[in-house]
Amino acid sequence: MLSRRATLLGAGAMGLGGCGAGPTAAAVSDGLAGPLQPALERAMGDGSTGVLVLQSDRILAERYAPGWTADRPRELASVAKSIVGVLIGMAIEDGAIDGLDQSAADFIPPWRDDGRRAVTLRHLMSMTSGLDDTGLALRTIAGDQFAINAAAPLRAPPGTRWAYNTAAYHLLFHVLVRATGEGVEAYAARRLLGPLGMTHTRWITGIGQGEDGPVTNYYSAAATARDLAAFGGLVLDEGQRDGRRLIGAEFLRTLTTPSQALNPSYGLLWWCNSAPGHDATGRVEGYRFPRSPRDTVAALGAGGQALLLVPSRRLTVVRQGDPPGSPDLFDDLLSAAVAALGAT
Repeated sequence: MLSRRATLLGAGAMGLGGCGAGPTAAAVSDGLAGPLQPALERAMGDGSTGVLVLQSDRILAERYAPGWTADRPRELASVAKSIVGVLIGMAIEDGAIDGLDQSAADFIPPWRDDGRRAVTLRHLMSMTSGLDDTGLALRTIAGDQFAINAAAPLRAPPGTRWAYNTAAYHLLFHVLVRATGEGVEAYAARRLLGPLGMTHTRWITGIGQGEDGPVTNYYSAAATARDLAAFGGLVLDEGQRDGRRLIGAEFLRTLTTPSQALNPSYGLLWWCNSAPGHDATGRVEGYRFPRSPRDTVAALGAGGQALLLVPSRRLTVVRQGDPPGSPDLFDDLLSAAVAALGAT
């Protein structure tokens, strides 16, 4: 059983608070209810537990399913990848990590004496590590997640194969711990969650048994739609919040632009709409959001969790819920929101 998961996902956490960054109830406006209403109704009828649409920090529309409220977190699944990507950038800017092209073996000792020495942090974040992802442990691990996933052999030379590899990504949690000398929770709270006022966001972890005793296994995070919107606002504001720079704009651009030619739809733990590529399965080809602006970027997670950003319109769309029946739900929401903005 994942630690804290039942309490996180079963009920709301603390009340709205923080430093005032991000959306607030006072900012709510349903001025787009007319043009956007059909897309909102469709989304809520297709498994969504929450949908939030903002321009800058102004809430344009917000809907929740029965039993869900603005202060109730939901598991993010792989949306947490994009949060970790920003944390890696912060650790680089703090001097704890040399850079994206630093060998991951500097933090993963079993890789220091074989071909995996060539795997860089950029390879792990762009899903081009070449590590064999067959059978790697993802959830409810009884043992040491770090040791299990670090034992993966190379299937291909680093940089020559794109494959969505969540288990290899989990190693980045441990890179953060080893690089910063802090737990992920403490570092994230100090550098990201606290400054953004993301008071309802919690990490989903488990306890495993390592060679030297209990270890923390990292999986994902849980957050509210408004917390996700605050995180998205950091990207739209190019790394600044309330006049304070939290991360460099150039690093954010590196995260959210195509990272390699094998799958131009993928940046570094972020999805991009600027060029056609393929989805996480490797089967669906084309633009990720065909009817949406080309500068759209996204943090996407299993079950239909999504943080969708259109920088040119300063637009944020958050969708949380159960797996949608329509594969076009995100594109429908985005294109409807963009059209609604054009109508105002």
